Amino acid sequence: MRHRHLNAVLHPNVLDVIRAAAVASGRTETGGLLLGWWERDALVARYAIEVPDPDATTSSWTRARHRAQNALDRALADLDHPWLGYVGDWHTHPALCGPSSQDEQSICNASLGYSQPLLLLVHCADEAIKARSAARGQLCPLTIHCRPDSF
Repeated sequence: MRHRHLNAVLHPNVLDVIRAAAVASGRTETGGLLLGWWERDALVARYAIEVPDPDATTSSWTRARHRAQNALDRALADLDHPWLGYVGDWHTHPALCGPSSQDEQSICNASLGYSQPLLLLVHCADEAIKARSAARGQLCPLTIHCRPDSF
């Protein structure tokens, strides 16, 4: 099955939060959730929130369901925006590598529970942000756009 091409629009704050978390975590992976909404043909990522993993290592970070749900509930209450919801995940790789096959499988599995595509962002050691998108359990083509601080 061929999936539609996804356009993902990133607010600059998303990249700032991810980069700051990568610096703060040093050689240990960290990650979290992307919050936003879907509009017309695009997924809009407005916020990135960190979900710490006390057992993270230089090559793994796990999004524990209960920690992620608690962080999501707090963020949605604090931000109080009617369109906001979970639109994907992000994490860091202290090494020079993009999303692994395990990362891709995780976002594919997560996408099975949503009617709209999900986004995965991976921050690499060279400051590059690599992205993947999945819909209904399959990776789908993706284009990333950064939007100025106007929304």
